[in-house]
Amino acid sequence: MKNFSDSFGNLDDFQVGDLVFWKNFNIRELGVISKLFLLQEGGRNVAHARIFHLQDKKYIDLPTIILKIEQKKN
Repeated sequence: MKNFSDSFGNLDDFQVGDLVFWKNFNIRELGVISKLFLLQEGGRNVAHARIFHLQDKKYIDLPTIILKIEQKKN
């Protein structure tokens, strides 16, 4: 994956298929990364991931800065 020094967040630590978690009002949420991309927000590139949310069974886009790896894809 390319290293984007001008981006907010990191794409290098993640790959498609990784199981990740994040907190939503102190509730631990789980999902699988299906896509990594950059979005222009406020004049700056922000690293995002498209996640398949395991509890809700739908896709959501989240900034990678809030994601933590539960399990790496083999």
